[in-house]
Amino acid sequence: MKKLIERLIIFFAGVPLIIGLVYLPYFNHLPLNILVFGVSAFAAYELSLMFGTNGQTLSRPLLMCLAPLLPICEYLNIIFGLDYLSTIALVVTSFIVFAVEIFTAKEFAMSNARIARSLCVIFYAGFLPSFITRISGIASEKAANSTFAFLATFMVLVFISDSAAWLFGMLFGKNNRGILLASPNKSAAGFAGAYVGSFVFALLMTHIVFKNVFATTMLLQKTAILSVVICSAAIIGDLAESVFKRSAEVKDSGNVVLGRGGVLDSVDSIFMAAPFYFYLLKFLFA
Repeated sequence: MKKLIERLIIFFAGVPLIIGLVYLPYFNHLPLNILVFGVSAFAAYELSLMFGTNGQTLSRPLLMCLAPLLPICEYLNIIFGLDYLSTIALVVTSFIVFAVEIFTAKEFAMSNARIARSLCVIFYAGFLPSFITRISGIASEKAANSTFAFLATFMVLVFISDSAAWLFGMLFGKNNRGILLASPNKSAAGFAGAYVGSFVFALLMTHIVFKNVFATTMLLQKTAILSVVICSAAIIGDLAESVFKRSAEVKDSGNVVLGRGGVLDSVDSIFMAAPFYFYLLKFLFA
């Protein structure tokens, strides 16, 4: 019951806060992007900490600096139109990882593991959230508030997918759990609820709340595709982080978020869904 209350507090306090940041358009949604940069750094810390329990990574302060470079460069790309910055950031961060290992390693038995884990941290905690920044740079000529509509719809779909999965699993999942070793507490009812909730709210956002932004041919079919893909990506993001935690033999990625654990426990679905949402917007709606 305590965890339920804590999750509800975070949901009803956190969701309006995030939507409020999304609503602020100043300097190409700088308030939201500052949050993305900070979350990227903290996610790099938590992930490197988990990876470090069974092996080694490069220093955590270094990875906490390298991971946010990708969304930061993506933001600078939006501001100044420098399309190559994000690619340069990916190349440079990889170069730094290799160079640090080459010049600082005292022995090389764990070099492959250190390099692989460090690059994974940068990809997961830096490259994936950089797509949230990319979404903040998409605007449609259909409506003046299109960027807010795109961002708000993304956040709502991921939050609802996660929340509906939890709610349906709690109500109807008692006898259908244990279908996945990665997360035995997940249930078939929870997965079904995630897809149902995602589709219902996708319809609400595209057909009612922001119908002027998403207006296009075959809107129902495109909305269905959007809801299924984003829900699937959100589920995989959640399960992937469960695999990280099981491998590291920890229950949560941290303990800074009330009722949820660590930062990664709260943003795993968002990180994985962001690239899919970005490209679906580009191909189907923008």
